[in-house]
Amino acid sequence: MNCYRLSIYVLLLGFLFNACKQPKKKELKVNALFSDHMVLQQNDKVAFWGTYSPNQKIKVKGSWGKESTSAADSKGRWKLTLDTPKAGGPYEVNISSENNSLTIKDVLIGEVWLASGQSNMEMDFDYCCNTTDFSEFELSTANYPKIRMINVEKQLNSTPLKQFKGTWEKAISDNITPFSAAGYFFAKRLHKELNVPIGIIHASWGGTDIEAWTSREQLNTLDFLNDIMDNYDKLIKNYSKTKSWFSQFESTKSPSDVWYLFLEDPQGVPKKWESFDFKDERNIHSSNINFEKWRKIKIPGSIDNIFETNDFDGAILIRKSFYIDEIKGDYSLSLGPTSDMDFTFINGKKIGNSMGKISAKTKIYKIPKDILKIGENNIVIRIVNQYKEGKVGAVSVINSENTEIDLTGYWDYSVSAEAYAALDSYSWPYIDFYFYNETTNYSKRPEITNYNKDSKSSLFNGMISPLIPYTIKGAIWYQGENNVPRFKEYERLFPALINDWRNQWSLDFPFYFVQIAPFENYNGLSSSLRDAQRKTLKIPKTGMVVTLDIGENNDIHPSNKHDVGSRLAGLALSNDYEKSIIASGPLFRKQVINGNKLTLEFDYVGSGLMSYKKVLDEFEIAGADKKYVPATAKIVGKTIELYSDEVFEPKFSRYAWRDISNATLFNKEGLPASSFTTE
Repeated sequence: MNCYRLSIYVLLLGFLFNACKQPKKKELKVNALFSDHMVLQQNDKVAFWGTYSPNQKIKVKGSWGKESTSAADSKGRWKLTLDTPKAGGPYEVNISSENNSLTIKDVLIGEVWLASGQSNMEMDFDYCCNTTDFSEFELSTANYPKIRMINVEKQLNSTPLKQFKGTWEKAISDNITPFSAAGYFFAKRLHKELNVPIGIIHASWGGTDIEAWTSREQLNTLDFLNDIMDNYDKLIKNYSKTKSWFSQFESTKSPSDVWYLFLEDPQGVPKKWESFDFKDERNIHSSNINFEKWRKIKIPGSIDNIFETNDFDGAILIRKSFYIDEIKGDYSLSLGPTSDMDFTFINGKKIGNSMGKISAKTKIYKIPKDILKIGENNIVIRIVNQYKEGKVGAVSVINSENTEIDLTGYWDYSVSAEAYAALDSYSWPYIDFYFYNETTNYSKRPEITNYNKDSKSSLFNGMISPLIPYTIKGAIWYQGENNVPRFKEYERLFPALINDWRNQWSLDFPFYFVQIAPFENYNGLSSSLRDAQRKTLKIPKTGMVVTLDIGENNDIHPSNKHDVGSRLAGLALSNDYEKSIIASGPLFRKQVINGNKLTLEFDYVGSGLMSYKKVLDEFEIAGADKKYVPATAKIVGKTIELYSDEVFEPKFSRYAWRDISNATLFNKEGLPASSFTTE
C-alpha cells in the first residue's frame, strides 16, 4: 500500500470513529424541591421539571403506580405532570433517563402551601417567643413527622432564576427551630384537623417591599411605576458597575440595622457600634497625619454629596484645629444635630459619642482639661450615616467664662468606609462597610446604584421564580410593614401580586394574608395600610387574619405566631376543606345614617357581636368636615350604633384608626373586627 492510499485509509478510520462517537450526556438535574422528604399535592397532576441532554427522554414514576414521560427540548429543559393519589405515604419517586436515574425517598402525599412575606412570616423559633405556645415548649414537644417545611435560601437576582438551595425537614423536636413559626402553626392546625401530611414551602425575607416579590411583567402594568420600569435595564447595567467597584475592597458586616438606633430602647445596639472597627484609628490618634491630602467640607452641612453624586452612606472623619492661649475654666464642645451617629475626639482622646435620636439633637460634650494644650488643638469627629440624610451640625468650643470658639466653616475630611449592600451575602443586617484608604482612586467610583432585597422584582426572581410551577394548594402571606408609607400604592400593588402569582402558576389558588399588627412607630399611617389590605378582600378566594388583639405596641414583631398561624388555617379549613366554622372576624359592610346616629353592619358576625371590655371604644365619628371625635358605641343586635353629642349630623365613621389601636369589637367566636373607615 503506497503512502497516498495509507493516508486515505487513516482518514476514513478517523471519520468512522468520530461518526460513531456518542455525544456526551449531561447530568440529570432537578429542582431542589424534588428531594427526600418532599410533600406532593394530593389528587392532582403535579409538575416535575429539570434539565438533561437535549431531545432525550425522561420518565418519572411514583411507587403508588403512576408514571409519566417527556423529552428534553433543544436546550435540555424538560417538564411533565404526574398523577398523585389521595393523601398518604411514604412513597418513592424515580426519575430516570437512558443513562441516569435518581430516586427521591420518603415522599408524602398531602396538602402543599406556600408561605411568604417579610419578617413576621420569617420569624422562626430562635426568635419567636410565642405567648400561646412558648418556643421552648414547642421545640421539646413537636413530633409531627408528616409536617414538612423547606426554607428557600435567601437570594436575589435581576432576572428570574430556576434554582435555589433548600432541603425538606420534618417537624420533629428542634428540627423546627428554623421553621417559619406562623407557617408551622398553620400547618399544625391543618394536620390535626385534616389528618393528612402538610408541606410548607417557606420563602420570606424581613424588611422587604411588596414590589420585590412581584414579577417585572406585572409591575410593567402599573402606570405609577412607568418611569422606574422603563429604566430597569439601565438600572441593572449600572448596578453591575457598582458591584464591581465595591468588590475590590475589604469589608465587614454592619453591626446592626441603623434604624434600631432610633427606637426608644435600642437594646444594647449602641455598644456594637462603639466597638466596631472602622479602620481609621490611625487618622484619629496619630500626630503624623498629612492633612494636606484630605479634602474640604463645609460644616454645618451634608456629607451625602462628598463624591458629587449625592449618594454617599458610610463613615467619614472631619478634622479642624482650634487655638487657645491659656487654659482656664471648664471647657465643653457643642455639636449640633448630626445623623446618624458621631464619635468626637480632641487631641486623639474620645470626649463623647451619640447615636440615633440623641445624635439628632444638639449635644454638649465636656472636654477634660488634661487633654487640652496651649496653642493648637485638634478635633476629629467620625460621622456615620446610613439611615437618614447625612447632616452635620454646627460645632463650637465653649468655656465656663463664656468664651466661644466658633468652628463653623471648612473642615478637612477623609472617607473611612462606605456602606453598601453585602455582595452575595444575605444575612441580617444585609449591609457591609467597605474600607477605603489613602490609595483609593475615587475618580473611578461610579454613581452608586442599589439593587437589593427591596428592588423591583428582585425577590420574585430569586425566591419565587425557582418554585414555579411546583403544584401547591394555595399561599399564605404576611407582609405590609415596609409599605406603610406608600399605603395608597399598596391598594394596587397587593392585588397585582396576587394576580401575578396566580398567573405565573396558571392556577387560581386561594391566597390568605395577615393584616399588620399595631405598632407605635408608623407615624400614624398603619391604619391606612390595614385598610388597603382589607380592600384586597374584594379579590375572589382571599381571606384576611386580623391581629389587632395580639399585637405588641412597642414591637413590630409580635411574639404570638400561634394565633396567626391558627387563624390562617381557619380560613383554609372553612373555604377549602369544607369545615363549618367562622374563620373571620367582623368585616365592615355598610353604614346607615339615622338622624344623629350611624348604624354599622358587618359580615362574619357569626353568633353575634361582643366586646371583652365594658366600653366599646376605638370608634370615631365625624360630620362633613371629617373632624373625628370619639363616638359612643353600642351593640344593637348584629349591628353597631354610633353617636356623639359633638356631631349633630354625622356622615363618616371609623374604627381602630391609630397605629396602636387595640381590638374592642369581636364576634362571639372570639375573632377581632378589622379596622375600617367609611370615607
